[in-house]
Amino acid sequence: MTIVTPEQSVEDSAEILRGLQDALGALRREIEGLTEQAQSGGEIKETAVSGRTSKISSLLTHCLKAENTLNDCRNRQAGIARGGYALDMDKARADIGCKLDRLRRCSDPGAVSE
Repeated sequence: MTIVTPEQSVEDSAEILRGLQDALGALRREIEGLTEQAQSGGEIKETAVSGRTSKISSLLTHCLKAENTLNDCRNRQAGIARGGYALDMDKARADIGCKLDRLRRCSDPGAVSE
């Protein structure tokens, strides 16, 4: 049996995103090469350009999905809920403890009737 931890999910998502970003960078360099070729008067096939354009659209969609997944994983790991907030229970516990301590010090046990 394989156990998957949140850290592995974040690492896997980050690795996928890096791969997509690398592929997008390579595609961008190809398009820059085609642009330079067109500007220098070279002949470019329409199929080469349209194929790259559709590939860019697809890669961008995948990048956005991978980024969202990665952000969701990081938020879950940090304890942030879907609404974009997190509860720091340790801080709340410490604040309540301090307030209770102040109440105990302020109260006068001799003034309370039995």
